[in-house]
Amino acid sequence: MHPWLSRSIVACVLASSSAVWADGLPSGSGQTLPPDVQEAVSHAKNLSRAFRAVAKHAAPSVVSIEVVPPSRPGAIRMTPMGPMQMLPMQVPQGMGTGFVVSDNGHVVTNNHVVRMGGRIRVKLHDGREADAALVGTDAETDLAVLKVDLPDLVPIAFGDSDAAEVGDWVIALGAPFGLRDSVTAGIISAKGREVGLSPLESYLQTDATINPGNSGGPLVDMDGRVVGINTAIESRSGGSDGIGFAIPATMARDVVDSIIAGSAPARGFLGVQMQPVAVRRASGTVADGGVMVASVVEDGPAARAGIEPGDVIVRVNGTPTPDMRRVMRQIRLCKPGTECVVEVMRDGESIEVKAMLDDAPRSVAAAGAPVAPQAAPVAPRIIVPDRLRSQ
Repeated sequence: MHPWLSRSIVACVLASSSAVWADGLPSGSGQTLPPDVQEAVSHAKNLSRAFRAVAKHAAPSVVSIEVVPPSRPGAIRMTPMGPMQMLPMQVPQGMGTGFVVSDNGHVVTNNHVVRMGGRIRVKLHDGREADAALVGTDAETDLAVLKVDLPDLVPIAFGDSDAAEVGDWVIALGAPFGLRDSVTAGIISAKGREVGLSPLESYLQTDATINPGNSGGPLVDMDGRVVGINTAIESRSGGSDGIGFAIPATMARDVVDSIIAGSAPARGFLGVQMQPVAVRRASGTVADGGVMVASVVEDGPAARAGIEPGDVIVRVNGTPTPDMRRVMRQIRLCKPGTECVVEVMRDGESIEVKAMLDDAPRSVAAAGAPVAPQAAPVAPRIIVPDRLRSQ
């Protein structure tokens, strides 16, 4: 057969087949799901509509943040990307996320997003951009407040993270790897996580996907309220492994209110020096978890309450305190001037004392103070897995 004739026959067959294909699938043909399956699918669709509604409600309040550090020609910033892995980043800008909390333009984000110093630029959901002023930071909770001068801002409300339960649905919004307006969903996986990043940490853990660039963004419940501020991830790769950590909203709200009011967050001071309880056990006294009071500040709250060197602190305000970090957190999160119930073990007996707390030194936080330029990771902070401790 002549080659051109062969090609013509093939073309005719293909054309004919295409016509049959097109003519053989009229609109609306094909099988549909059986009624019992359709009912199940409708529940999934309702959940999808709920996610859509929450995302649409929260998105106008979310901003992406870029920080341009002071110019240093030829500088290479080292960014932690995972265990034993430090990769040079030639990117001159830090990435992060924030969210608007007031009509006056206050924006909440992480301290580690902005602490490198330099020009802070925010971009809103509607495409508007503006420079942001740094109002203040709190290194102990890794929080910062910015302010932008723009009209018609849409603030989002804080929720009650104490009332949130493990298993609750949550949505994370932000700009992972600079991809603005990204939304991921998951659940609260755990509460009260301690991973060694902050002296006051008590993170919400979530499996909602969080990646570099999400730091400072909101973790939102199904009522459209912020229950956490996305801050860190556990990662072996530098990206999401399904374990993310958020600062609880209940803790963040007090810090944010203090910074906006122009003062450092007020924190309680007990006035004790502590040692691990293992030191106390070596002396023959056994306590069921706790820390030993090594010394007491003269005329401080602990001394006035009758706490003595050698006492083992086992609870503060009813919360177990098996290590120094938890004693510190429970004390510092109490307001100065409030009564704090401290349970100690002394000579094998349990004793409860009430200490009226003083105000802790304010050097731990800075409201309105300039931020010294320093190297900082792009968001979020990445945790080496072997540093994680289940609580």
